[in-house]
Amino acid sequence: MLAVIFDMDGVLVDNSRFHARAFAEYFSQHGITFTPDMFGRSNEDLMALFFPNENEKRHQELADGKEMYYRQIYEPHIKPVTGLIDLLEELKKNNIPIAVGTSAPIENIDFVLDKLQIRHYFDVVVVAAMVQKAKPAPDIYLKSAELLKMKPGDCLVFEDALAGIKAARAAGMKVVGVATSLPKEKLTETNKIINDFTEITVTEIKQM
Repeated sequence: MLAVIFDMDGVLVDNSRFHARAFAEYFSQHGITFTPDMFGRSNEDLMALFFPNENEKRHQELADGKEMYYRQIYEPHIKPVTGLIDLLEELKKNNIPIAVGTSAPIENIDFVLDKLQIRHYFDVVVVAAMVQKAKPAPDIYLKSAELLKMKPGDCLVFEDALAGIKAARAAGMKVVGVATSLPKEKLTETNKIINDFTEITVTEIKQM
């Protein structure tokens, strides 16, 4: 028996450039440069990094403003990563449990799952608020396995971010890297790398 866990940003949707644009445009007045290795980290961690002298309330206000702007600019363009829906359908037909494990804010999770109308595919949705530590700590993926009633070693994770790959590895799970946010050569420590979900089958997932 196995289970599949999907990260959200850069995996269910190829949205990294819209997040990067939102950060760049929303925080440009602060002289902040957002780099690809920051993807996969929680807003709490990023705000503490960018604004070390601000309090938690201000961190939340800044994060909320950036995320609202991101949703505004991404909504006209939102679509699933190629092949995602077909793979989700096949996983369901094979009775394979499926989860989402993401550090994204709940508003963004609702935005993606509802706009794409894919919420019904997932048995479990695990968010940062449900665990003590966000990625690259393994907490989100360990919680996903727990709620799916699966051993971590029987779970396969789809990830696009370095922090997420580290989290999945630390949880003792196998990882498929999705080359949306980063080039393939950056996605080390993965069991397989794909450009999109047309490049992997349920049979391959079972064999992994």
